[in-house]
Amino acid sequence: MDTGNLKRISILTAAAVDHFESIQTLRQSRVDLDINPGRIRVGTLVFLPGESRLEAELGSQIKTLYVSSGPPTRLLVAAIDLGTTFSGYAFSFRHEYLSDRLRISTNLWPHNNGMSMKAPTSILLDPEGEVKAFGYEAIKTFGDLAEYNQHVDYFFFNKFKMNLYQQGGLSTDFKLHDISGKTMLAVDVFTKVIWYLKQHLINRVKSLDSRIQLAPEDVQWVVTVPAIWDDKAKFFMRKAAEKAGIEGRNLTLALEPEAASLYCRYIPTYRTDLQGNAQTFDIFRPNTKYMVVDLGGGTVDITVHSVLESGALEEVHQPTGGYWGGSTVDNEFCALLVCIFGTDVYQEFQEKFTADVIDLFQEFDLKKRTFEPGKDAPLSIKLPASLIELYKMRSGEDIQEVLKNKFDQEIKIKRDKLQISPQVFIRLFNKSISSIVNHIQSLLEKNTVSGVSVLLLVGGYAESHVVRDAIVSHFPNLQIIHPPESSSTVLKGAVLFGHDPKAIVARVCKYTYGIAMMVPYKEGVSDPSKKRVINGEEICDDVFDVHLRVGEQVSLSENRTGKQYNVQSGQTHSLLEVYASSVPNPKYVTENWCTRLGSLVLEVPPNTQANDKIVVLLYYSGTELGVSALNPRTKQETKTYFDFLG
Repeated sequence: MDTGNLKRISILTAAAVDHFESIQTLRQSRVDLDINPGRIRVGTLVFLPGESRLEAELGSQIKTLYVSSGPPTRLLVAAIDLGTTFSGYAFSFRHEYLSDRLRISTNLWPHNNGMSMKAPTSILLDPEGEVKAFGYEAIKTFGDLAEYNQHVDYFFFNKFKMNLYQQGGLSTDFKLHDISGKTMLAVDVFTKVIWYLKQHLINRVKSLDSRIQLAPEDVQWVVTVPAIWDDKAKFFMRKAAEKAGIEGRNLTLALEPEAASLYCRYIPTYRTDLQGNAQTFDIFRPNTKYMVVDLGGGTVDITVHSVLESGALEEVHQPTGGYWGGSTVDNEFCALLVCIFGTDVYQEFQEKFTADVIDLFQEFDLKKRTFEPGKDAPLSIKLPASLIELYKMRSGEDIQEVLKNKFDQEIKIKRDKLQISPQVFIRLFNKSISSIVNHIQSLLEKNTVSGVSVLLLVGGYAESHVVRDAIVSHFPNLQIIHPPESSSTVLKGAVLFGHDPKAIVARVCKYTYGIAMMVPYKEGVSDPSKKRVINGEEICDDVFDVHLRVGEQVSLSENRTGKQYNVQSGQTHSLLEVYASSVPNPKYVTENWCTRLGSLVLEVPPNTQANDKIVVLLYYSGTELGVSALNPRTKQETKTYFDFLG
């Protein structure tokens, strides 16, 4: 048995423990075990880290077990939530988590209207590509540069995260366009944002105690990703984080709605018990099932969880959702501006007055979150003087007359204010709300989701009264819970996930995963177009060898059986092609519903023989696809890694 990734736990008889308990190197900890009662002290584990002398002295009194080591306990858990619209970080020390799980620190970012736990996902890079500013400061600095036309050689990226969801063939060569059209490798942009937040967090922690020293192994980093992202996008985010200086072994990816769900388990409700103590949400009682709807700036992520008797959570339906978040409303507002001012004028406004465009949409975002339906007064948004002047210069028309003819008094401009009637403003949400409501309804009709009686609305877009009211009115028979500070639930929940990554014990496969392989050709069964002749043998090529099936619930602690693949002796590496499919039983990897994820690289040991096979197992490693490989002849584990961006 290869124990390279395992932890040895030596269980001693009571006599042995009594004899050696004075030795400093024996570290004891209490657990709930019941192994051979009468011979072994129940609940006592003695760790022997490399003490061969002690092991020899104890002799037959030791029983050695091997268990999965799992993620080590870290001094600090630090989470980075890189969102489409806003980003931020949070952290907590281990002792804080053990005493009060909600004792989580965040940063407060200053802006014109006060302070917020997140800053806009905007980054300004100097002409050499180095970070000049981030968040509110980046927006202000870029505006100052643009005012004097000094911004031309700078890079300004804003709301760029959705490109990973929309990009089909994601690779390391994929480039992003900044606000003025200049390009940069996407992985470099994401790396710089993660690096900035990472350094800001570390400096914040060090400011708490000037003498604190944090080694890399002291910190468990957690980076959030949308649950609907595919494996390529997750792999991309991991690579960007590693490039930003976070070691892969110290990094966990957390699914955004899951993180929010974990946080909501501990926040109090508005009800109290008979003693006057605040209660936690009762949707987390054992055997209950609930839906988490994470309404973000770009995506809407939906997961369905069931609470087990142990209090752990299991996923009962694969994550779903779409590009229906707050940015959808921004796009509708952009279309409205084009309708008012015309395509040519608005396009010129975007090209020449980029700082004003950013300011305009910053104000619109605030109105989007704070507008309350039911009010008769029009909603006012300040228009940049540059847009009004540009319209007068280019069109020569009376804007008031144009508005009267197009919108029949529902939209007006008074001085520098765009006044929109409540009816028109709410219509900007229709496309987004319709997609969200229809998708939730379709999920509720599925057998695996039956029994759900609660919707948990989280994420920044959930702060919109328009969206919440629409969901409540469409689902009157469901309990709709919108926790306070919903925009920070993902961020703080990611910290909790870092402390307890096993809080989710089962997941449902989003895709069917498998490996492309060749098998003996069977006349009348195999596809004739896949027939090949190799060394005189007829084989069938491009067969989809299934490892995990879409819709299958997989226990994260369950032992699964791998599949055997040939390797060639004399080679240092062997490649297997990994595929994903949206259907449960794909036959060939070339079918329309199959997508190549990338390569699985096996390092072939030098003692490999000609007829050796390698047992490969694809499995869920937390939130990501994992792999293990073993040579059954030598019992030697083969080093493996994915390359999904090559």
